Amino acid sequence: MLSTQLKILKEKRKLTNQQLSDLSGVPVGTINRILSGQTDNPSFQTVCDMVLAMDGSLDEIVGIKETPDENAEKKVRANQEILSLYESMIASKNQWIHRLFVCCCVLTLVLIFLVVFDLTNPAVGFFRG
Repeated sequence: MLSTQLKILKEKRKLTNQQLSDLSGVPVGTINRILSGQTDNPSFQTVCDMVLAMDGSLDEIVGIKETPDENAEKKVRANQEILSLYESMIASKNQWIHRLFVCCCVLTLVLIFLVVFDLTNPAVGFFRG
């Protein structure tokens, strides 16, 4: 498993075993044995040197963090489309809330006017003197 992950990382960086050896300081023979799977348990320092030389992450190698997805750009665009849809829905709802608020204010003013009119004119309405 470790050798497979290291091979994948090496292929992504398009490095030869010799180039990896030069960058990491690990002897080319050790790299050959690790990548071929002959070394069952390479030292942590050796693996760390190899991964860092390939600008990789130890988390990726051991499976803690996933490698970047090739379709990440498509996912970002899809998320942006969903976000814009939600934003337009929220804007529409905000318009309706504003309209409802204005209607409530108008109805409240009309009610206040009717009560004041009723109280100031005792001959008409509910409140008679």
